[in-house]
Amino acid sequence: MSSTNSKLTRVADNIRILSASMVEKAKSGHPGGSMGGADFMTVLYTEFLRYDPDNTSYPYRDRFFLDPGHMSPMLYSTLSLAGYYTTEDLQSLRQWGSVTPGHPEADFARGVENTSGPLGQGHAMALGAAIAERFMAARFGEWMAHKTYAYISDGAVEEEISQGVGRIAGHLGLSNFIMYYDSNNIQLSTKVDEVMTENVAMKYEAWGWNVLSVDGHNINEIREALVAANSETERPTLIIGRTVMGKGAKGPSGESFEDKVSTHGQPLTAAGADFDATVENLGGDPNDPFAVFAESLEAFSERREALRAWAA
Repeated sequence: MSSTNSKLTRVADNIRILSASMVEKAKSGHPGGSMGGADFMTVLYTEFLRYDPDNTSYPYRDRFFLDPGHMSPMLYSTLSLAGYYTTEDLQSLRQWGSVTPGHPEADFARGVENTSGPLGQGHAMALGAAIAERFMAARFGEWMAHKTYAYISDGAVEEEISQGVGRIAGHLGLSNFIMYYDSNNIQLSTKVDEVMTENVAMKYEAWGWNVLSVDGHNINEIREALVAANSETERPTLIIGRTVMGKGAKGPSGESFEDKVSTHGQPLTAAGADFDATVENLGGDPNDPFAVFAESLEAFSERREALRAWAA
């Protein structure tokens, strides 16, 4: 593993720990999916997503829309490493009056682009943003061009609104629209393959999408897919990332507590996992689970400098 990839794996593990810690402290929430999606978020935010770190309302920034709002711990953790949330904010997840509600609400100053609603709505909002971007670029010039990223889940793919999004985006050839499908085969109360067995890749290909499949925990594969998606000029891109629910979670006897339905919608300890063992397994300190790793500080500091140069 390269030194860069090793560093980013540490960043992803930091996001996993922070996400699990937020839910554990709140005594409610959804840790499993957030832990699974951390690798994609790490690569996107440290290498691809373009924005002005000193002006989060910069109009020509890339947009990131989170569809599964219950995965807010993942988004808040990532944005905290980028400098937009404090440790105290993370520790206030799901508390009355906090800036970290259980489902995100639009907060451009902190990098949150959309208020979450029913599954499927988030990437429909992203579609609208992508259409608006192409309209503006066609009218005023490609100097306004930017990308719209959406993060979707198994549940969003199951919603009927996603069918309309897929058809319209493919028909319009929205090459500025990049969607990441976090496919972990887990939903709130059952495995996905118990209720849905359709070939998602073939469906999107039929709608005219560029479809890529990756190991959602492999930094190289995620990076290569994002490079390909950003290079696409004719079609929207769907990146299907195969991930593991509760990545890194450990049980009371040190056994793996990954890929379990139980970690989807409750704290790890309520699901029967061992929180301290999980934090330790992911390279953190159980006595200070909200700590930020040196690798996270370095990676996001480097990204801020690169973004400032881009926005200048």
